[in-house]
Amino acid sequence: MSVRLASAAVLCAMGAVAACAPVSAVPDRAAGATAGARKCFFQGDVRSFRASADGRNVYVRELDKTVYRLEAAGSCPELGDALAIGFAPMGGMNSLCAGDYTRLVVGGSPTAMPCSVRMVGALTEAEVAALPARDRP
Repeated sequence: MSVRLASAAVLCAMGAVAACAPVSAVPDRAAGATAGARKCFFQGDVRSFRASADGRNVYVRELDKTVYRLEAAGSCPELGDALAIGFAPMGGMNSLCAGDYTRLVVGGSPTAMPCSVRMVGALTEAEVAALPARDRP
């Protein structure tokens, strides 16, 4: 009987150790999406842009063809007719990550005022495909 108790104790101990052992990494789609959303880009790497019809979003495509969504923090009336955009980085930052703010300078108008925008994050290929053709950079 003591052998059975000893065996049961050993099995319990092995089970407890196994429960603490690392498991193989299985890709977590939510974690992957969060990591992709946090991706940053250098503001000088923007190659094309489009403003949404309502003027609340700007979609930019950078060197590696990733598309990012920037959300206007307020009114930016010149954005819909912009021929060019530039960035006036806040705090000397030259990269922009999800959640960061920057000033967007709209070209084509001598009286245009910079607009404050927040970088929302990178879009997936499906999200880019779902954008109206007019909004795709």
